[in-house]
Amino acid sequence: MEIINSNDRRRTILLVSDGENDLSELSELLSEKYRVFMHDSSVRDFASVKQQAGNISAAVICAKDASDADFGLFKWLKNDSMLAAIPMLIYCGSSDDMPLAAECLKRGAVDIITPPLYKDIILHRIENSIRLKDSATFFEIERMLKELPSMVYLKDEKGRYVFATHYWHHLERPGDPDWTIRGKTDVDIRKDKENAIKAMQTDVELMKSGKGTAYIIEINEDNVQEFLEIIKEPVRDENGNITGIIALINNVTEKEQMRISLEEKAMKDELTGADNRRCFDQFTEGMEKSCSLPVSFISADCNGLKMINDTYGHLVGDEYIRMAALLFRTVLPNDCRVFRTGGDEFVLVLPNVDEERAESYIKQLRNEELRYVIHDKPISISYGAACMNSSLDSVRECIDRADKKMYIDKNEQKRKL
Repeated sequence: MEIINSNDRRRTILLVSDGENDLSELSELLSEKYRVFMHDSSVRDFASVKQQAGNISAAVICAKDASDADFGLFKWLKNDSMLAAIPMLIYCGSSDDMPLAAECLKRGAVDIITPPLYKDIILHRIENSIRLKDSATFFEIERMLKELPSMVYLKDEKGRYVFATHYWHHLERPGDPDWTIRGKTDVDIRKDKENAIKAMQTDVELMKSGKGTAYIIEINEDNVQEFLEIIKEPVRDENGNITGIIALINNVTEKEQMRISLEEKAMKDELTGADNRRCFDQFTEGMEKSCSLPVSFISADCNGLKMINDTYGHLVGDEYIRMAALLFRTVLPNDCRVFRTGGDEFVLVLPNVDEERAESYIKQLRNEELRYVIHDKPISISYGAACMNSSLDSVRECIDRADKKMYIDKNEQKRKL
């Protein structure tokens, strides 16, 4: 068998003759469209066929040769994935070969060719066999994809599933073992309808723009929190038209939970457990864009901390600061945000609280201070409150007003000492 020239872009058809059937007519017919290579099976040397399997689009083999040695050819083909991917057609020179051809079909052959040889029919059978084997190879790929932890799926242009490699628990499906995702949309199958609608919206946008997308969604179903990374790309035909969507879903729960945990730690003050300055800056930036009114700010600053540090040491001073944070969490409502913005400085944010009520909370804080004692002395904190009542108010200006009141309170308390 000669070496196949890979520069010749025509498909290659292999004809395997058993020496009893004359395949010259078939070879001549196929040569008009394909490169044709003849192999004499009597040589019983298929090494050259195996070496060039990647260049062969289809093979036609005589029925008697295909059935030789108890159809051993098919067993041999199954041991080589490249050879197994070549669609095989069985040539029947006479009706006596038909029973053998039927057995070949059971073992993996895809079609039968018999005289008289009508050109259009033969060419269509060859092309259909190639497409059929390509389709079979696709299903083999689908089967292999199921071994991956990721979910791979394909949708048509209307957002309906063509296939999916996995069915995860967040899908709403009956217990029928024959249930299939094929032909169904996200809204049909997903328990979380909100995420399902969003998924279909991104599908529509992708179909319009032709641009792939990637995003992460959170799913909480069956008391299980999951984060799924979804990567979508358009599928195009030979003319560049978008015919569907191919996508990959990765379970990134562990990575996302770690990221969230690290972000939360980055936003927390290690000493008090309160939110830190970085968190405060992000929080107030968001408030500038949108917040529910009224909202009050209490500026709080520990009194005499330097004296505590100088007299008893910084460990005692740290305990003073921790006590202050505990005081705030004990007295103020659950929706109050406690921020440690400096060494002994705090900002307390009270949503849906006007200034009058904020002042009443300050009175409660002062009364409770007596219960928090450091070296036989109760802690002492200065306070100042200000309220945002209008969207025209500035968060920064409101906090500045609270700070000014707090410094006035601090000076008054110093005079009392």
